[in-house]
Amino acid sequence: MPADTPPDSPQNPLDAYVALLKSKGAPTKEVNLRKHFLRHLVSVLQGKPLDGDVYREVVDKVARKFPDDDLSQQTFKTAAREFYNFWIGDVKSLAKLNSANLFDPEPIYIKINGNLTDLLGQMDADREWQCADAPSIERYLAQLYAGGLAQAAIDVRERLLTLLMYVSRQHGASPKVYRAAVDALLPLFTTPEGQQVFVSLAREFYYFWIQDPAAQVAGAVPGDMDGNRQLVF
Repeated sequence: MPADTPPDSPQNPLDAYVALLKSKGAPTKEVNLRKHFLRHLVSVLQGKPLDGDVYREVVDKVARKFPDDDLSQQTFKTAAREFYNFWIGDVKSLAKLNSANLFDPEPIYIKINGNLTDLLGQMDADREWQCADAPSIERYLAQLYAGGLAQAAIDVRERLLTLLMYVSRQHGASPKVYRAAVDALLPLFTTPEGQQVFVSLAREFYYFWIQDPAAQVAGAVPGDMDGNRQLVF
């Protein structure tokens, strides 16, 4: 099992991840920074179950011990997200992600100012911006409605998804931009419950956003997602 692999084993997940970064042309400084963070992460993960919720809790705990500037924290979060499938040994997902070029050695960072209320007000006041992804949002919300989710809850999700599109408006549409927008908004949710709902919402909506014809909601409320799929946007 990956969790029982010694940190210095030639076949351990960290070595495999670092090798992939190098194969993608990541700068040595970037590789070393991610490797340093992940070594600490792996040491705390030892003996813990291969579970997405446990993994996220450990990532948050370890990240708090590192520099808290936006750039560093985004780098650590990106490394943790990319490393997850190495950690659980999900070879199929690794192959899919690698072929889709989701492992970007130079991720995009989206910096935002203010709280959620400020951002929503800014979005509402921006008369020049139109959400090009409104049809995808409507398709997703329609499935939630059909699943019995209350209209008030649907309205909240519509606002959050529209805001997600708004904060990424200055970048071209791509999976890494989508992830960067999620990472930028996540700290604005002040409770673990709020963060979990938002992340589950963003993960579930992603498949509608890329216009996957097979995209389906997991249930009436986003969040009941397969643990292995949770960290794969």
